[in-house]
Amino acid sequence: MTDIRAFKALSLLTTVGVLVVTAFTIQLRGGDESPALPKAGQTTDATNSDLARCRRVIAEEATGYRHCRQIWAENRSRFFGKKNGPADPGQDDSTAGWAPPPKDQSRIPQGYPSLAAPKVSKP
Repeated sequence: MTDIRAFKALSLLTTVGVLVVTAFTIQLRGGDESPALPKAGQTTDATNSDLARCRRVIAEEATGYRHCRQIWAENRSRFFGKKNGPADPGQDDSTAGWAPPPKDQSRIPQGYPSLAAPKVSKP
């Protein structure tokens, strides 16, 4: 009987010890200063307000729409990390210069007849 009490006391003491060490570790890791944001993630309030205004712009508002296209292009380039300047708002180059690479044909077995679609017999 005393072995069970000793085991319970030891397990309780171990659990309390682990909890105390965990609490101290969490307290020591936390600091008063907040982590510095990366420069790429920092934006100005003007850009944020422009993006918020551009969410409500419709295509019929030509001047606002052109301005918003430029704001969106700058935001995209900042998000994707491109180093070139803002896109020309009059030119939509979202697919310019993009071509898929050719498919690799090396895994296709050579010497076999080509596969054809199965013919459906009519009843």
